[in-house]
Amino acid sequence: MPDTLESLLWCAALATWLMLFFGIIGERLKPVSKLLSHLLEVAFRLRAK
Repeated sequence: MPDTLESLLWCAALATWLMLFFGIIGERLKPVSKLLSHLLEVAFRLRAK
């Protein structure tokens, strides 16, 4: 039973760190995503003319 509990706690800790990591990465990539969408919008607007 103690081994199972320890494994469960390790999995919970790993899941917590992964959620924090991907949350931070997602926040950092938002400006890049906005820039790319803006550049695509400009490129297609130029082609339409």
